[in-house]
Amino acid sequence: MSTDKFHYLADLNAAQTQSFHQNAHAETLAQFCQSEYFHKTKQDITEKLQDDKQIPFCQEHRAKMYHFHQSAEQPKGVYRVCSAASYRAGLPEWEILFAVADFDAILGDDVYLDGVSHYVEQPEMALLTLSSAGSDSAYTIEFNLKKREIVPNGFHFPLGKNHIAWRDENSVWVCPAWDERQLTTSGYPRQAWLMQRGQSFEDATPVHEMDADGVLIHAWRYLDGQGAPIDLIEAANTFYTKDYFYVNANLQAVKLALPDDCEIVGYLAGQLLLRLKSDWQRSKQKYVSGSLIAVKLNKGELGEAQCLFTPTATQALESVETTRKFIIITLLDNVSGSLKAWKWQDGTWQAVALPDFPKGAIEIADQPWGGDTVHLTASDFVTPLTLFSLDLNVMELTVLRKQPKQFNSENISVNQYFATSHDGTRIPYYHVGKTQSPDTPTLVYVYGGFNVAELPHYMGAIGRHWLEQGGAFVLANVRGGGEFAHWHTAAIRENKHKTVDDLLSVLNDLCERGFTSAKKIAIQGGSNGGLVVASAFCRQPERMGAMICEVPLTDMLGYTELYAGASWIDEYGDPNDPQMADYLAQFSPYHQISGSLNYPPALITTSLSDDRVHPAHALKFYARLRDVGHEQSWLYAPPTGGHTGNGTQADTATELACVLAFLREMIVL
Repeated sequence: MSTDKFHYLADLNAAQTQSFHQNAHAETLAQFCQSEYFHKTKQDITEKLQDDKQIPFCQEHRAKMYHFHQSAEQPKGVYRVCSAASYRAGLPEWEILFAVADFDAILGDDVYLDGVSHYVEQPEMALLTLSSAGSDSAYTIEFNLKKREIVPNGFHFPLGKNHIAWRDENSVWVCPAWDERQLTTSGYPRQAWLMQRGQSFEDATPVHEMDADGVLIHAWRYLDGQGAPIDLIEAANTFYTKDYFYVNANLQAVKLALPDDCEIVGYLAGQLLLRLKSDWQRSKQKYVSGSLIAVKLNKGELGEAQCLFTPTATQALESVETTRKFIIITLLDNVSGSLKAWKWQDGTWQAVALPDFPKGAIEIADQPWGGDTVHLTASDFVTPLTLFSLDLNVMELTVLRKQPKQFNSENISVNQYFATSHDGTRIPYYHVGKTQSPDTPTLVYVYGGFNVAELPHYMGAIGRHWLEQGGAFVLANVRGGGEFAHWHTAAIRENKHKTVDDLLSVLNDLCERGFTSAKKIAIQGGSNGGLVVASAFCRQPERMGAMICEVPLTDMLGYTELYAGASWIDEYGDPNDPQMADYLAQFSPYHQISGSLNYPPALITTSLSDDRVHPAHALKFYARLRDVGHEQSWLYAPPTGGHTGNGTQADTATELACVLAFLREMIVL
C-alpha cells in the first residue's frame, strides 16, 4: 500500500482528504446541479416522495398500524400510529408518537431512524435504532410508545454496529460493538450477552463469544405460535458459513448439527426452517441445494426433517415468513415472483392452494404477530405497487392500498431477453421502453452479488423522467445475484469476473439487436454493483457512453483493510492469498485504470458517513481517473446518508436529480 499514490484518502479526517472531496463535490454540484432541469426534477421527485397519496407502509400490532412518515415539515420524519380499522377504511387518523429530530439534542448527534423494534407481545414497548448521519453505526433507545417517552433506566446502548433484540419484556439479547475489544476484524460484534431489566451491561450474562477473525455474532428469540419460544445464536465465521447454537435453560450455547452454509429462516411448530446453500446428506436422505427444509428441534437435538420446496433450474427461493399456523414463501421463476404456502396439520406440512396473485416483484411487507394474516406487495416495471392483505385461514385476498401512477406507461413495452455470455451461459435481462433504435438512450442497471436478486419493480421517478422522455431501462440479471438457485456461486471469488462478462454480453446483445448503440448506453450499479460497472468500464470502455458508479468497491487489493471489507472474502477472495492477489489485481478497477484508454464520462458517488464500504474506494477511483487525464469524471460525496441513503427525502431527490442531469448531458443531448 506504500506505493499507492492516493492512500491518504483513506483517512477521512485528514485536512487533505476533506479538501479533496469538498472541492470535487462542489465541482459536481456546479456541473450538474445548477440548471433549470435539475431544480425542476429535484422538486418533482421531492413532491412525489412527500405525496400523501403514497402508500403508508406499516407494522401492524394489536389492531394498530405504526408508520414512519417523512414530510416537508418533518424532513427527518415522525413515528405515528392509527387504528387498523381507520387504515383499512382509507381514512387513517394518525397520532404522532415521536419526532426523530428531537433525538439530535438528546444524543448530541445528527441521527436518522434506522428501525423500530416492537416487543410484539406488548407492542407499545419499542427499541429505537437511531443511525449516526445515516451510517450503520447506531444508538439504541428504549421508548414507551403509550407514554411517548424514553424509558427511564431502560435498555439504552451507545453508538456502534450493535445487534440488540428483545427476548421478553424484561430482557434483551445484546451483541455489543461500542468498544474495539468487542469486535471482529470486520468491525462487527463477536459476543452475545443476555441483559435483564435493571442490570448494567457489566452485570449482564455472557453467553457466547466467537473468535475475532470471524465476521459477526447475532442472538435472538423465536416465538412459536404453536409452542414454546427458543433462543438462538448465529456465529458467522465467514460471510456464507456459520455455526448456529441453541441456548438452553442454563444459558449454555449448544451447537446445532447443521450444514455450515445453511440459513435458518424461521421457526414454527417446534421446527427450524432451513434454506440450503449446498446439498445436505442426512442419514439416508439427500436434500438438494436451494431447498426449504423443516427439521424438528427438541432441546438442541435435531429430529425428523421434511423437504417443503426444491427449486427447478429456473427457480430460486427468495423469502420465508411464518404465521400462527402457516409457512408462506416468495419464490422466483425466470425472475418473476410467485407464492407458495404450507399448513401444519395431521403431523406434517401440507401444501395449500393460494388465491391468484399478480406476478412480477412480490414482497412480504408485514406479518402481524399472533394471527394468520400476511401483508404482501406486488408491482412490475409499469404497474404501480399494490398492498394486499391475505388471510390464510379463509384464503381471502383483499386490496389495502394502491400506489398512484407516477408516469404515463402508454406505449412503454416490457420484454425479457437473453444474452449469451463469454462462456455460453444465457443471461436474462429486462428491456423497458418506448423505442428500440441505435439512437435510444439506454440506462443499464446491474448488481450481481451476494445472492441478491434484482426484480422488476415499478419505475417511479425513472419512469417519469426517463421512460416517458423516450429513454429505455434495462435490468441485467447477471450471475452473482440470487435470481436462480445456482446463480450466486457461479460468480464468486476466482469466478467474479463472470459477473462483468455477463454485463458486457448484455450490452453487446442490446447493440446487436439494434435496441441502442454503445455511445447511448449508460451503466449504473451501487455497492457490489458499483464494482461491477467500474470493472466493465475499465475493461471495455468502448462498450458504453457513460457510467454511474455508486458507493462502490474499487480497490480489490486493499478492500479487506477498509471498514467491513474483511467480511467479504467469501465473495471476492483474499488479496493476502498470492494466487487470489494476482487475480484481483486484474479485476480491481482502481488498479486497472490506464492512461492509454479513452474512458466515457463517469459519475462516482459515495457518502462520507458510509461505514460499510469505505468512501476511499470512490475517492481513490475518482482521483486516479483525474490523475490519468480523464476530465469527464465527477465525484458526488455528501457528508450524510451512509451506505444505504438513510437521510431526508430532499437528500434522496437531490442525488437522483443529479444522476438524471448527468445522464441527460452525457447520453441524451
